[in-house]
Amino acid sequence: MKTLKKILKWIGIILLLLVAVGATLYTIYLRPVMEHMKKTEIVQYDKDLTLIMGGGGNSGILVSDSLVLVIDTKMDDAAEELYKKVRQLAGNRPIVVVNTHFHSDHLGGNKHFKGATILAGENYGKESWIKETSEDNMPTRWLKDQMDIKMGDDTATIYNIAKATHTASDVVVYLHKRKMLFAGDVILNQQVPALMGVADPDGYMNAFEVLPKKFDIQKIVPGHGPMGGMEVLDNFRQYFIDMKTAANDPEKKDELVAKYKNWIQVPLIMSPGKTISIYKEKASAK
Repeated sequence: MKTLKKILKWIGIILLLLVAVGATLYTIYLRPVMEHMKKTEIVQYDKDLTLIMGGGGNSGILVSDSLVLVIDTKMDDAAEELYKKVRQLAGNRPIVVVNTHFHSDHLGGNKHFKGATILAGENYGKESWIKETSEDNMPTRWLKDQMDIKMGDDTATIYNIAKATHTASDVVVYLHKRKMLFAGDVILNQQVPALMGVADPDGYMNAFEVLPKKFDIQKIVPGHGPMGGMEVLDNFRQYFIDMKTAANDPEKKDELVAKYKNWIQVPLIMSPGKTISIYKEKASAK
């Protein structure tokens, strides 16, 4: 009996320590990131294109005479504010929503767009989508490869990468006249990627090769972080190159990890260490 009491006592102590560590990590790392994500900034790119940065994933609203295209629907309060803005701009015009992927910070507002067409990559399927988010935020149409939509004097190409990258079916949107790519979380700016589930560094590197060949990109709206030019893609690609080098050469690890100390990151979830560990796992599996 005394032995059992001792075991239970130590289990209790360990659980308390784990709770304390978790609370500390949340306070120091995760809460500031979440607070940063909630902030929004409206950028009126031109008379027909409005960018709403932050509030979850970065979003775009493109207005034409015939319809309104919405790229990602944000999360929480920002999702409601985005919907109000879209309704104000759309009037009686139909709305087409594109979900770049199935994480809730990019599609939390889907439930507001009842009656709209909501597109997403078909590689997910209904069951995995509901498991990740909810039935309230389901798309209405699965995209197999790509779709072109005429938007006034521009054309929007909605393209399913269809190879595991950030998720199993990441979708990007390219505006041809504006030469602008909405990249979802396939490209981030000054933020370390969250590599979970089927996320694959090799998939990212494939996307970095494919997208510039397919599209004449001059502006990039990343999934998170400020808009920029091709340097956004180049810097994000270099991150993966550096982390692969760090995984293979421990003597260079500290130096390479330090390069990204000012990028937004969270230990164990979205960190250089996490990326390095995935590269090591891939190497050991060969």
